[in-house]
Amino acid sequence: MNDMTLRTTKLDITGRSPILNTAAIIINLIAVFLLVKGFHLETNPDAAFYYQLSGTVLLVATLISMFVLKGLFLFSYVARVLVGGLFIVSGLVKANDPWGFAFKLEEYFEPSGLSYDFPFFESFSGITLELAVFICIAEIVLGVAVILGGKIKLASWSLVIMMAFFTWLTSYTHSCGEAAEAAMAAGETFTRQCVNDCGCFGDALKGSVGRSLTPHESYWKDLVLFYFCLIIFINQWKIRMNTVKENWILAPASLLVVIFFSWVFGWMFPVIFTIIALLGAFVMANLNIGKIGKAWKMAIFVTFISVLFGLYTANYLPFKDYRPYAVGNNIGEQMTNGIDEVSNGFYVYQNKATGEEVRVAQSDWSSEYGDTTKFKYLDWEKEVIVPGVPAAIQDFSVRIEYDQLSDADKEIPHIDSLIKADYEMYYEEKMAIYSADYGMDTIPSIDFDTLYYPDSMYTVKSVFTALIDPSTPYGLDLTHYLITTDVVFIMTIRDMASINENSIADFREVLEGAKEKNIPFFVLCSAGQDEIDEFRKKYELDATYLTMDGVEIKIIIRSNPGLVLLKKGTVMDKWPSRSVEDFEDIYEDYIQTNEN
Repeated sequence: MNDMTLRTTKLDITGRSPILNTAAIIINLIAVFLLVKGFHLETNPDAAFYYQLSGTVLLVATLISMFVLKGLFLFSYVARVLVGGLFIVSGLVKANDPWGFAFKLEEYFEPSGLSYDFPFFESFSGITLELAVFICIAEIVLGVAVILGGKIKLASWSLVIMMAFFTWLTSYTHSCGEAAEAAMAAGETFTRQCVNDCGCFGDALKGSVGRSLTPHESYWKDLVLFYFCLIIFINQWKIRMNTVKENWILAPASLLVVIFFSWVFGWMFPVIFTIIALLGAFVMANLNIGKIGKAWKMAIFVTFISVLFGLYTANYLPFKDYRPYAVGNNIGEQMTNGIDEVSNGFYVYQNKATGEEVRVAQSDWSSEYGDTTKFKYLDWEKEVIVPGVPAAIQDFSVRIEYDQLSDADKEIPHIDSLIKADYEMYYEEKMAIYSADYGMDTIPSIDFDTLYYPDSMYTVKSVFTALIDPSTPYGLDLTHYLITTDVVFIMTIRDMASINENSIADFREVLEGAKEKNIPFFVLCSAGQDEIDEFRKKYELDATYLTMDGVEIKIIIRSNPGLVLLKKGTVMDKWPSRSVEDFEDIYEDYIQTNEN
């Protein structure tokens, strides 16, 4: 009887032929790679076709083989390892920066985004942070569940539903980009807003390998993941809670997947978290806690540590900062680290006499091709030799209106030099003159001539300096000053309406300390002048307010408000609103030490 049970169990796991099923699984994984490769070879259609054909044939053949040899259950173990490990890492890198993920969801839910075609999604715009944290926690918990086999029916249904939605979403994003390109090519106006980065891995890919997945790549990533989730789903009725032996196989195998992606992202924390999650879940499962089942005890533990992690990063700062404004980065260097594209341009003409298409390099173009009686212009083509790479920071541009500068600001040598260089281009001396016949008038002093404005008719009421053109205010670009000055404090405010009011006293204390030590302190915001004046009066924060792009402020630091210390453009440190250090400690640790 025991032999029969063992034989049945062995047949259930390995199928009719362990060797053939193992080979089929390996070839199936290769087939998936070939398919994905085939649909990404846009520059070589012939090779793409053969990749797609061979991938499709191998995929179908191996699935049929595993079905006949009862190897799909063995394949589900491989799928559980891949899906579980990837879900844990994906959830963690987004939970590391929940505000960043929330901002990405805001893009989707904007009226011109996903809500343009599906207005229902606009109702989620007010809970993007909560939704972001929930999705991250769900991914981590589901990842651990499929690895350990806990509540696999609920987990597999959740996986399929979640991946079906995300696959549709990335497909929609990809199609939006294609529609935008088509409209641009046709010279039409495109009113929708396309999300170019799905945020699947937060900023981790961009900060580690240099770029995020394109919408096309994100779509295929979700297709592949959906495929493995379906393998788990169709085997859910055979999957049970892991035995000790299965844990010793699945847990280390999943950990290898986590280690691989942690290496890609340059962050080993997911490895530590996964070890704690798996060991903690195993220990919790064996504790006697009332009538709670093992699977639920595991889920409770993993949910608990995931919530703690997500809440900490949401209220403070990411553990790992993948953004170009990370501590230690130099903003000036990040603004100039791009690579210029090297390309050749070609004109495409049709020879009207022969009907032949002629492709002429831009450098070889001559006036004969401009003869419309001989040649008809068809198109312009670009051949990229070296792809361009945009600089990590492209929108760090800081301005202030001249009228908003304090007297102390105007005395700063760099600002004073800017004023002397451009002041006369914007300001001039003007006169307010009065005439009994024509009333009050304002003219440039240089235009005042008694020949045209005789004393008998006009009286000069006042002489003052004002803008030459009131519709063109004089603004100073202080970008270079901020990234080159010795030491400067920057307080960032992404939204004055939702600021953490309890922290203002801490920022005020730093401001006062900076004034005593003659250290520049600026506030970066995207608000209008009326809102700035109201904020300054309400919170008694008498600093110099600079304006910049609101999206870039969100990238600099997630906290609202936040504090950044720059030294010659290098980010020395950052502080969220809930843990701003005392000025004395900052001065001693970062400024006085360097002075000595």
